[in-house]
Amino acid sequence: MKLRWPLLDRASQVRHLAAPPRWASPTILTLGLLSAALEGAGLYLFIPLVQTLGGQAPGAGGLSGLFRAVLTPFPRDLWIPVLVAGLCASIVAKNLISFVNNYLARRLDGEVAHRLRVRVFEQTLSSCIDYRVAHRMTDLVATLTNNTWKVSHALSLVYRLVICAAAMAVFAALLSIISARLTILSVAMLGAGAVLIQLLTRKAQSAGEQVVEENRQFGLRMWESMGALQLIRSFARESYEIDRFSQSSERIRRRLLRLDLLWSIPSPVSEVFGALLIGLLILAGARAGAGLGPLAAFLAVLYRMQGPTREFLQCSVALNGLGAALDDVEDVLERTGAPFLTNGHRPAGDLQRGIEFRNVGFRYEAGEAPALQGLSFTIPAGKTTAIVGRSGAGKSTLMSLLFRFRDPTEGEILVDGAPLTTLELASWRSRLSLMAQEAQLFNDSVAANIGYGRLHADAEEVRAAAEVAGAHEFIATLPQGYETQVGDRGARLSGGQRQRIALARAILKAPDLLLLDEPTNALDPETEQAFQAALETFHRGRTVVVIAHQLSTVQRADQIVVLEGGRLAEIGSPAELLARPGRFAQLHGLSAPREAA
Repeated sequence: MKLRWPLLDRASQVRHLAAPPRWASPTILTLGLLSAALEGAGLYLFIPLVQTLGGQAPGAGGLSGLFRAVLTPFPRDLWIPVLVAGLCASIVAKNLISFVNNYLARRLDGEVAHRLRVRVFEQTLSSCIDYRVAHRMTDLVATLTNNTWKVSHALSLVYRLVICAAAMAVFAALLSIISARLTILSVAMLGAGAVLIQLLTRKAQSAGEQVVEENRQFGLRMWESMGALQLIRSFARESYEIDRFSQSSERIRRRLLRLDLLWSIPSPVSEVFGALLIGLLILAGARAGAGLGPLAAFLAVLYRMQGPTREFLQCSVALNGLGAALDDVEDVLERTGAPFLTNGHRPAGDLQRGIEFRNVGFRYEAGEAPALQGLSFTIPAGKTTAIVGRSGAGKSTLMSLLFRFRDPTEGEILVDGAPLTTLELASWRSRLSLMAQEAQLFNDSVAANIGYGRLHADAEEVRAAAEVAGAHEFIATLPQGYETQVGDRGARLSGGQRQRIALARAILKAPDLLLLDEPTNALDPETEQAFQAALETFHRGRTVVVIAHQLSTVQRADQIVVLEGGRLAEIGSPAELLARPGRFAQLHGLSAPREAA
């Protein structure tokens, strides 16, 4: 439910997202209020000081009476030094408190942004949504690197709004004590200025939304261009891409300029209205016969009141301008919060009997056609099972369910008779290893990429895994051996070298269940043969599930599962399936001439 006032609604959203520690709000707000009270007290000291300088004693009533009571124990000739000392002390105390408060606010900014970045990143890794499909990667990068900081900045704006409002209330109370008539005139003028500023800056929120959207487009343009350099150069599209990048950069420059102009409006408008107000007050005070001391103190308080008033208006405009960034972070956290997989309660043990798919079905979105439906078969432990079928048959979805990146929308998967959902996620995945057609490597050393399979493995274990994978020989020829940097996504290595490093990583992990998704599809015959030999040595006695179109891989499987349109078409050993005119025999006939060639 939306709050009545948009500013309060936005402040509530900020506090919910930022979730500051318990000490933060009371401490920062209390120090801010104390700072405002000390500044007000220091300004009010001008009244007895001016009166004393004019040879008059402070009045007997109100706050003047309090100052008079404080000064009475001192000799008359020390009143001015005491008042000056009190004024200086209030200023020093006020600035010390402001310094501490600013430090705490800056520290809180960093902590809030850090926690938000970790939350977004953690939920991105933990969610069952595939962000490459559900979100553009550039959106997540923008959220992590930019908008999380804006949430922390918005929190500081909310604190400043409260502190400025309190300071304005303190100054307004002092003004009413000094002169109620002049206070009414001041409030009317300041209110008119505030209304004018709101009218001039009412488009700040929409301007902020446009900036966020242009940031996304700019990030997408940059991300895609950097990832497609070879394509751009091969088609001689450098000029075209530079123009598109320049146009995107120019659009965001204009949006930011407009937003900055809106943010800068409160300062000059407030200052102009303040100057007009001071002139009117001098004329009104002179006509009303106000004394020099009260009039000087009133003008001093009013002048200082302009600062928090102007800051309050600027913070309001800035907070509205950050609305789109706040909504973006909230949207990411809410979308990633809903589809989390529930963690099981049992540790995963050694796979003894096998994995059973029992009437399993899966839909990516409600209302969409099912990617899998009615699957029932068993993957026996210690055997190799091949999954074959046309593109779109559901092979990759099946792999995703095995890794428990997602859960079936129908049926269940059993591991040695126990539902997969009852196993601890980290424990289950620690026993699995995936090798895909495109080996994913980090921009790090060869040793670090292999060692990712077991983080605390020593150099000898890393080398032993590389030797089994047939990778040690080519690694030894690299400039720095195992410490050679492989480049972004392993760009400095060939496809076969990347796959061998990935295999060494899997060997180092020593998984119970090895999942292979077309790992040799892009390799030349010689490299594929060496890779297959290393793989054959490694997966003996292990449970292997392989997606493959190569007959050399499929024919070595113990059983073949043929999928068609998300359903189980047939299952059996290679010999059994080839002996009958089924779907596998058709696929075998289509691929055999290609392999013979």
